[in-house]
Parts: sequence; C-alpha cells; structure tokens
Amino acid sequence: MDYISYYYQAFSFKKCLFFLFTFIFLIALLVVIIPSFLYLILKPQNPNFTLQTLKVQSYNLNVSNPGSDPLFSSVIGLTLLAQNPNKVGIRYKPTRFHVFNEGVVIGMIQVPAFYQPPRSSNLTLETRAIFYFVNVTQILSNISLQQNSSTKSVTLASILGDVKAQVKLFNVNLPKVKLAVECTINIDQNYIKLSNQMVYSLKAGKSNTISLPMNNIRGSFSNKCTASIYI
Repeated sequence: MDYISYYYQAFSFKKCLFFLFTFIFLIALLVVIIPSFLYLILKPQNPNFTLQTLKVQSYNLNVSNPGSDPLFSSVIGLTLLAQNPNKVGIRYKPTRFHVFNEGVVIGMIQVPAFYQPPRSSNLTLETRAIFYFVNVTQILSNISLQQNSSTKSVTLASILGDVKAQVKLFNVNLPKVKLAVECTINIDQNYIKLSNQMVYSLKAGKSNTISLPMNNIRGSFSNKCTASIYI
C-alpha cells in the first residue's frame, strides 16, 4: 500500500509539472513567438507626418509701452500629410501637441481623431496651432544665436507629443500603442531678419502695431518629423 501511494503521488507530481510546463510554453507562444511571427510577416514601419501648408488665420502683435517686449498671439491653420507604409490600418485618438522654443512651451496644436488606411500616402489632416502672448523678442534672440552664413534656415520651433494609436488587422483591433511624435520647424533666415527689423521699430515706439509678412511665410519654412512606436 505504501508503494502504491508513493507511486500515485509521484505520478501526480509529474502530471502537475507537465501541465505547468505546457502552460508556460503556451504563454511564451502567445507573448513571444506569435508577435515575432507577425513582425516578420508585416515588417512594421514608422508612419510619416509632414507639415504641408501653414496658413495664419488670425494674429495680433503689439506692445503696451515703447521699449517693452512685444507679445504675439495667433491661430495658425495647419495641413498635415500622413503616410502609412504598413500593411495594416492605424486609428489615432484625438490629442494635443506642444510647441517648444528653446525648451519653453509657446503654443499648442490640437489634433482630431483620424484613421490611416493601409499603404496610404496622401491622407491630409486639417488642424490648428494656438499661440498666446508669446514673447517675440526672446524667440528672435534665441534664433539669432543660430544664424550664420553657412545655413539658409534656422530652427524656429519644435513640436513634441504622444498620441494613442490602435492597429487594425483583418478587421480586428489589436492592443493600443503610443506614438512619440517630434517635428523640427525651420524657417528662412531672410524672413527672420525682416521680422527683426519690424520688431525693433515697434520697440522703439515708431509704431503701435505691426504687420508681419504673413503672406510670405508659407514658402519660408521647412520641417522634419519623426514618429516612434512604443507600448
């Protein structure tokens, strides 16, 4: 009887180990092998975002007293070109990006929810950037430190932010991921020099208001955006 009881306990222990290792193998299959297989099949790439057009909808630039720094407030319409080189569609949640100049937040961009079809290259997205009471003198001073004869453009601002996204594969929504988006906005040095002259006239008290050459800004800027996927 003791031998039978011992044999039964040993068999039960081996049976438990077998089910335990089977369970661990299935978990490893789900967590590692299947995603790796999908990665090799789909070969995912980072989506691309390009700032295509910039249109100033409204702006105000004035100074309360001669000699004080002028403050700039504006609403700027943006047209983004979104490209999705992947074999799967991507659905984005609404989000907000912050606009930085030398590490200081100077504005905000509101981005609505949208969907990128698979292999799409011409999806346009309309959004807008809002700036409140930006110190123009400080920004132009930061930009002037970058100016030199070897480059035609200088960095005006950086756009940073995260957006939640969900991949759609064969009509099945996969777990949500996040995209870290970073854009660098460069502007022509000639435009900055002209703006500097106008701001100097404003601070000197030669005028109470100022009109920046907003109609020419569209052809004066360039941008470079990157997007990185992380869980």
